[in-house]
Amino acid sequence: MPPYQFADLHCHPTLKPYGHSRSAPTGRWGPQHVWYYDPPGPLTKALNRLIGLTKFSQADFTSLAKGGVRLALVSLYPFEKGFFINGALNGPLSARLANLVTGIGYTRVRQLQRHTNYFQDLEEERHFLRSSCKHFEVEGREWQWQLAGSWQEVAALLAQDRHISVVPTIEGAHVFNTGLAAYGRPTCEAEVLHNIAAVKAWDYPPFFITLAHNFNNDLCGHARSLERLGPLVNQQQGLHEGFTPLGYRVVEALLEQSGGRRILIDVKHMSLQARLQYYQLLEHNWGGGVPVVVSHGGVVGRALKAPAAASAGSSLFCADDINFYDEELVYIARSGGRFALQLDGGRLALPAYIRKSLFSRKRPEGVLKSAAVVWAHLQYIAELLDRHGLFGWGTTTIGSDFDGTINPLEGLWTAECLPQLASALNVHARQYLSGSNSLCMPENKAISPDELVERFIFTNALHFLQAHFTAAPDAGERAVAGQTGSGRW
Repeated sequence: MPPYQFADLHCHPTLKPYGHSRSAPTGRWGPQHVWYYDPPGPLTKALNRLIGLTKFSQADFTSLAKGGVRLALVSLYPFEKGFFINGALNGPLSARLANLVTGIGYTRVRQLQRHTNYFQDLEEERHFLRSSCKHFEVEGREWQWQLAGSWQEVAALLAQDRHISVVPTIEGAHVFNTGLAAYGRPTCEAEVLHNIAAVKAWDYPPFFITLAHNFNNDLCGHARSLERLGPLVNQQQGLHEGFTPLGYRVVEALLEQSGGRRILIDVKHMSLQARLQYYQLLEHNWGGGVPVVVSHGGVVGRALKAPAAASAGSSLFCADDINFYDEELVYIARSGGRFALQLDGGRLALPAYIRKSLFSRKRPEGVLKSAAVVWAHLQYIAELLDRHGLFGWGTTTIGSDFDGTINPLEGLWTAECLPQLASALNVHARQYLSGSNSLCMPENKAISPDELVERFIFTNALHFLQAHFTAAPDAGERAVAGQTGSGRW
């Protein structure tokens, strides 16, 4: 059997390197380098187990290569100012605390506290990615990554050994310069629409964008997401609200196919009210013909109107409404969309299921237990879709959120650990499919464990891009700017 290959619908290889590039030359080896390999060691693992801080690199391109990631949907994310400004917390001390949590560098945090132009920050992060080192030696063999602007380009890169195909995405429509009124820059509709047009004109425009994120963006409400930070941040403005009139116009501008390629909407981080309004909008204005994307999510484990823990296994899941209800999962599948499971333990399960032992030595058993949490989601979704007459194993995929300041599951620390996840999922799949289960549809019952796992880790994502990732109308010849130099690890 060939080595596992992986697709990741949501990761942040540039988040930390771009931050550190603010205080160090980008051509040097160090944390500002996209191939910089800083795996978890005994001390950083202990720190994570003890207080949940992730002080190691998860999605650098070296880790992606070592883990067999062949397709990476790289999320560009200009941090929102609400992370770093909250009442009296708006200075050097706040910046040092924020850097401790995010790991993006003190200088970067101070810059984020002061600037009032998310769109410029987006353009600069895009330039950083484009100009980063493309070729690098990993374990004695040369790897390279390359931007792809269509399914055809992705397929061509996948046909070549040791190539990582990179597709840009964006996290948060605040990047069009919204949500800045509290910092002296009121939202201007003309500017927002102009910025959308500019992004759609990129030679490598994003495949999809997360409309909401962690703070008010004057477009739609967001779900609560930063519980761990407590009073250090304030998410109240816009929390749980629906769409604004400007938000509806932004959706129309992103989804329309004139003036550049359609940019799909990723509904992660939207409030439940906004998500429901979005599904209604799709049915009314687009006849349900737009696929719904969740780039990194988890399931609630019940229907919207059902009591908690109404289904088998649902008591395991994190029931926060940043996660997704049964009706939404069915709608996503029927739309031809994708539901990517994130590998942030706190979003997948309740604390009792993901608590790490500081003194545990049973590492293989830890991976199998962590994979059981992921498997519980896969099984729940498959059984739900089966009850609705749908193929149960074709919608889910991986959206790790690695290097997005997440708290990983035990043993699944970084992208390098993905093969262990796949092997453990195969064990769970064999046990489930060989025993009695509630599946009724032949295609759901008769699937092999190998195909089931392969779909989740790789081919479901490929099929989605094949169906929806078309070339921009005027893509023309592509010239990737910046470094083409090589390195060694």
